[in-house]
Amino acid sequence: MIAIVDYGMGNLRSVEKGFKKVGIDATVTSSPAAIDNASAVVLPGVGAFRDCIRNLTDLSLTEAISKAIQKGKPYLYRL
Repeated sequence: MIAIVDYGMGNLRSVEKGFKKVGIDATVTSSPAAIDNASAVVLPGVGAFRDCIRNLTDLSLTEAISKAIQKGKPYLYRL
């Protein structure tokens, strides 16, 4: 399962729908446990870098994402 990180910004459902359209299991989540259990992580950006980082920090997702990267999980982001 691919974790699409939900940090309160962007149209994440369109990213999820795109994955599902091509048969890839992906889910929108703000759960650190789901990010840890995912096979890959997608962090869609919306162009407001400062706001994105603040929301990721406020939701305690920066550590979960960092751990996923350190474990070598595929990671796609666009900020």
